[in-house]
Amino acid sequence: MLVICFGVLFGFGITSIAGVLDILKDVFQLSVTGEQSLVAILVIACFFGAMLAGPVSQRWGRRIVILLAVAFALAGYGIILATPDYAWFIAARIVVGVSVGLSSMVIPMYAAEATPARRRGAVVALFQLAITAGILIAYSIALAFASSVSWRLILGSGALPAILGLLAIWLLPESPRWLASRGDMPAAEHAARRLGLLDEWREISAGATVGPETSGYTADQGRKKLRRGGFERGSTVAVLMLCSLLFVLQNLSGIDGILYYAPRIFQTLGFAPGVAALAATFGLGLVNFVATLAALAIVDRAGRRPLLISGSAVMVVGLAAVCAAAVFDWPWVGLAGLGVYIMAFAVSLGPLPYVLMSELFPSAIREQGIAAASAISWLFNALVAFTFLSIVQSIGLAATIGLFLLVCVLSLVICIVFLPETRLVSLEVIEANVLAGRPLRMLGGSPPAREAALGAGRGISGG
Repeated sequence: MLVICFGVLFGFGITSIAGVLDILKDVFQLSVTGEQSLVAILVIACFFGAMLAGPVSQRWGRRIVILLAVAFALAGYGIILATPDYAWFIAARIVVGVSVGLSSMVIPMYAAEATPARRRGAVVALFQLAITAGILIAYSIALAFASSVSWRLILGSGALPAILGLLAIWLLPESPRWLASRGDMPAAEHAARRLGLLDEWREISAGATVGPETSGYTADQGRKKLRRGGFERGSTVAVLMLCSLLFVLQNLSGIDGILYYAPRIFQTLGFAPGVAALAATFGLGLVNFVATLAALAIVDRAGRRPLLISGSAVMVVGLAAVCAAAVFDWPWVGLAGLGVYIMAFAVSLGPLPYVLMSELFPSAIREQGIAAASAISWLFNALVAFTFLSIVQSIGLAATIGLFLLVCVLSLVICIVFLPETRLVSLEVIEANVLAGRPLRMLGGSPPAREAALGAGRGISGG
């Protein structure tokens, strides 16, 4: 429930403005630059929220950051509901953005730390599913009520998932891994018991060597050496670069421009303004949700690497169709191409960067690493939000989509060359491999060791 609530809060927060942007343009007399600024200001605030989440979660724990995210969300949506003034509206979007930034960093981390290895990918990917649900809800509300309900009520309804998220975190314990990092082993064991991690936690707290893949390290030894600045730090830099690059590719693949400005894109492709463009946007959101639901079912079966490679390839095909539609005035081909792109994104570059960043960073720097990767993601998200309409205006929709297509080709190459497979591998084995300086492609272990883990996973699942 926690992951779902904050995923919905995330998705609704970043895209709810899309359905009322034409209304806000008239209400506040906005230019193209003004529209982009109104969209981007929330995303820029997300960057600062993600940066804040790292040190706060390291010092005071994951639950405190989640509670802060709730407080900021309720404050922001309260302002939106209370006043239509432009300056206050900008302030509200900044406050909501900080909330989304905080949750974008801490929720995947908490989910990874509080979930057994055999279900970790699906649970962390559930966050992305909930994001797509939030996007779909935002598009649905706009389609149903934009012409009859105040834009303040449409945007302010984002307070509801924040309230439910507060109830969820109130019932959950602190991350047992964070408690152990603070030396509070009794509280860590109690939290592990409540979360169903007791067997896994007992192995971790015993400090046993994880196996031949660790090159003789225990996770505890690795953390101590990392804090002293030992040679293993070079591998953590490589992990940071890979995770950050995945988020850069995620944002520059075009998803942000498509989600934020979908009604405007469909108008450019030939759909009539108003209901027709909003209906096409809703269809895109529905495809996004259904495809992400499929990703949730297969992420711990198909593995991270095959999904990212195949997904990037299919995204190229979908965007190529959109380019052709923009050139030859084929609106329905454009809609189909965007649907194919969204489906591929939803099983690859959508959820998997969150899964991988929650898995690959060693525990000693997990907070800082995830915060840095999340912040870089938001920077490039803001770049797209602030420039998309201007670029389309300058070079046309087909050329703009062509740039996104090239990014997807780059994603395909990078995933083939560098991406590790971490399916069914415990966080401690991955950490030990990172600390031992293994190449990025081998952080999930060598193929024989991975096959052994997969066999154990099949035995657990009964498959």
